[in-house]
Amino acid sequence: MPRLPHEALVQLVRNAPTLVTNLIWPERQIEASAVHISQAEVVDLHLAEYRADGLILIGEDPRRPSAALVTEVQTTIDAKKRVSWLIYVVGPHLRYGCPVDLVVIALDPEVATWAGRPIRLGTLAGGLTLTPQVIGPERIPAVTDIEVARRSPELAVLSVAAHADEPGAEHVALAALAATHDLDNDRGTLYPDFVLALLGEVARKALEKLMQSGRYEYQSDFARKYFAAGKVEGEAKLLIRLLELKGFELSDADRERILGTRECAQLEAWAERVLVAKTLDEVFGE
Repeated sequence: MPRLPHEALVQLVRNAPTLVTNLIWPERQIEASAVHISQAEVVDLHLAEYRADGLILIGEDPRRPSAALVTEVQTTIDAKKRVSWLIYVVGPHLRYGCPVDLVVIALDPEVATWAGRPIRLGTLAGGLTLTPQVIGPERIPAVTDIEVARRSPELAVLSVAAHADEPGAEHVALAALAATHDLDNDRGTLYPDFVLALLGEVARKALEKLMQSGRYEYQSDFARKYFAAGKVEGEAKLLIRLLELKGFELSDADRERILGTRECAQLEAWAERVLVAKTLDEVFGE
């Protein structure tokens, strides 16, 4: 199935920690003011650092939380991570003295099944066991309602990541794109790119038809940006913006190379590499 890079999923959680609490406890719907994202580093006696993807503190005062959730994004099966997860949970428990649970976001069904297996430290009955709570694709709703998507843009984008290879994925993508319309610059630039990168060829074409059908109020604004005349220029400017947001310093030659490219496929290929590239050579490399 199409995947968002690990860091992209981590960023969704950091931008909207209630995304995790609402999916884990849908019946509680904890208020946003009581959910805080925090540092997730743990240091052992040998000064080795262990860093979880995220730590969510629950309670009005983040200095004295009533509970905590260690969050991990897992895209592959990695036996070593199950050992690290134990350390991730113990650290916040020692620091805050509150109940701590481990939540693993795994959008691949096989990885989700693996991640949910209990982790036992010993062999005796009643011994210490950690059972991760897993947010897999079946736990993430297919968000097609535009108003629901606008209320929770991160959930809408995550919904695309979970259901991009299913029939009707274009409707999920359409809702997610609508939700990005009024976001701040960083999220409003990156989230549409996440969505488009997730869709396969069939879903992209179906999405384009929906965008051009005139059935949606926001169709004209977004279509001009991504599908109408001037698409190449728009793609080039978007790529430059993505590179700048990632922290890359572009030379005049780099800008000319991007703006001078006339093939959308090439611009899209470069844009997909931005999320994981550490250098410009990795973005532009053939």
